[in-house]
Amino acid sequence: MIRYRTGYPLRRREHDSLVADLLCGAAAGLLGALAMTPVMTRLAKPLSRALDEEQKGGGKQEPATEKTARKLLEPVGVRVRGERKKKLGNVVHFGYGTVWGAIYGALWGRTRLAGKLFGLGFGTALFVLGDELGVPALKLAPPPQETPASTHLSALGAHWVYGATTEAAFRGLSRLAARA
Repeated sequence: MIRYRTGYPLRRREHDSLVADLLCGAAAGLLGALAMTPVMTRLAKPLSRALDEEQKGGGKQEPATEKTARKLLEPVGVRVRGERKKKLGNVVHFGYGTVWGAIYGALWGRTRLAGKLFGLGFGTALFVLGDELGVPALKLAPPPQETPASTHLSALGAHWVYGATTEAAFRGLSRLAARA
């Protein structure tokens, strides 16, 4: 059993390379973001049909990822419109998932929380800290209380898919890295 300065036993691992964990985590996070996207899309369509116009706020909201791309790039002269905006929104989404995957890799095996359900907990934490708190605080989306419960549930489900996929991919990739 590996022990760090805290004295807590941590997960047994074949390697202890932070760089390998960051790289495996980044790749796993990208796979997690890829896996969550169709889930979110499939859940969002039927749920949005179930909501009436009054609940929706009267119109289609600009996705937070596209709004982020626009706010980051337009001040430096990059035009963010139409199909380009959608593509740049995807870059933001997959980049965000990749960065959090790298953080996941760094935490795995270095925290007492790591275990079989660590991915689901991580996905839940990203949902709460990102979707529920961070995105509204940055004015990229309306406050949580103005968003229908069904939207929160579909986002939570998608983040669980992200967390579970990231965990499974990280475990597989880190086993491969240990053999290399």
